[in-house]
Amino acid sequence: MVAPTFFRWSLLGLVVVVLAGLGLDLMEVDAAQYAAMTQEMMDRGDLLHLYFRGADYLDKPPLLFWSATVSHSAFGVNDWSYRLPSVMAAFFGLWALYRFTLLHDDADCARRSVLVMGCSAAFLLMTNDVRTDTLLTAAVIGTIWTGSVWMEHRRWWALAGCGVALGAGLLAKGPIAAVAPALALGLDAAWRGRWSRLFDPAWSVVAAIAGLMLVPMLIGLYEQHGLHGIRFFFWEQSFGRITGENRWKDDSTPLYFLHELPWLMLPWTLFLVAGLVLAFRQMKADRERVSLFGGLSVLIALSFSQFKLPHYIYVTLPLFAVLAARGMRDLGRGWWRAQLVVLAVLLGVVMVLCGWSFASPRGAAFAVAAGLGIPWVLRGWRKAAPTPVLIRSVATLLLGGLALNLHVYPTLLSFQANAHAGRWAAQHGLGPDRFLGLQTAGTALDRYAGFAVPWLSNVEEAARVIGPGVHIYTDPAHEEALRAAGHAPVRVAAWPDARVQVIGLEFLVPDRRGALLHERVILRF
Repeated sequence: MVAPTFFRWSLLGLVVVVLAGLGLDLMEVDAAQYAAMTQEMMDRGDLLHLYFRGADYLDKPPLLFWSATVSHSAFGVNDWSYRLPSVMAAFFGLWALYRFTLLHDDADCARRSVLVMGCSAAFLLMTNDVRTDTLLTAAVIGTIWTGSVWMEHRRWWALAGCGVALGAGLLAKGPIAAVAPALALGLDAAWRGRWSRLFDPAWSVVAAIAGLMLVPMLIGLYEQHGLHGIRFFFWEQSFGRITGENRWKDDSTPLYFLHELPWLMLPWTLFLVAGLVLAFRQMKADRERVSLFGGLSVLIALSFSQFKLPHYIYVTLPLFAVLAARGMRDLGRGWWRAQLVVLAVLLGVVMVLCGWSFASPRGAAFAVAAGLGIPWVLRGWRKAAPTPVLIRSVATLLLGGLALNLHVYPTLLSFQANAHAGRWAAQHGLGPDRFLGLQTAGTALDRYAGFAVPWLSNVEEAARVIGPGVHIYTDPAHEEALRAAGHAPVRVAAWPDARVQVIGLEFLVPDRRGALLHERVILRF
């Protein structure tokens, strides 16, 4: 179904799409915060202890900050060097996924698995809005692949590799890196009655290697937070979200991920449904169930967390990609025709976003390309053969990815005022003594200013620091309050502002967008 030549060209296209988004501004809140923390780590020259805005930080493990620090040191402090280690890990994850699938299936299925994962909405997001989950996802599929190699072929290199991958995952996001592979490999071994392999003493080698990798982090946690830091890492951070001990809580239901998974798997959602049905029908077959048991059990476990975000299930997507790849086998023509409809709808969305929501000459070019793509996609309706539909699926995703990274995201990020203000402060050589925020702050502000911008709570507090050459970043309401208090600042810069990471459908309507924007200004005294 997927010829090797087409597979290689598809991967090259995916690389181009990812590179197109490598230098985009970092989004608030998480990515910009982690990048700012990386800068703080470099300024302090301290790799063992984590700080955010000068205060002790106890939440995420350090691998993202360590890898970004190495990249910044090698290539300079910029957006693409922050993303680079995680992007490289994401592509390693695709390779590990290929090798894992090849252990249990043919090369064609392995290629399809990689295309499903790589050419998905989730992969575009995880290589753009880089958080700890990108590293975690790569580490977990690496752990599952090498663990499977050990269980199937008893290769000692795989046992060592499993330990390294597990250690990397633990350093990326904590115990979920061990829980996910343990559920996937353990449930499969139990289902197949492979108890001796499940309780093989050789697994202690994996634990030893991973444990050694954790030593620097554990030292830092103990020195900074005492025994509570150790307990937080091994229990509260992950399991505490289920027991309620973790401070992060929301009102989401256990069904939350059931409406997140379908769009994250686009444009392959139909094939995932087919793959799940096929996997349950073949439950008694003598083959691995790592992908089925691992994907579903981790999804169910995460569903009982008391705080949920879409990127939490990235870790399950490589396994679901395997199921989707297998689900493509022996499907009737109706399935392939339904996929063509999905592709046409996605191209229609690209047309709307680029040609209407965020209209511009560059957007018009993408809108025209998407418009021409719709009849090309639907031309395959009569035969609806698997290979042509797969080609159209990959092409649709790559076009959509280019449109996002070259037009939609740059336009959206133009409304992230904190990034523009921080960059303005850095360009004008302002430090924390001359650039402050009055009731306005943000992680992108710190990231692009290059320091933690001091916070002013009210006009009275601002009056104590105002002097010649002082700049205050604020909103029009507080600007008026400053003027009413007798100050006479000069407005030197202004930007429209929106929370670009959580925009709603109304924001996509050009005539309504203005009412949703808030102005941010820089005042010079």
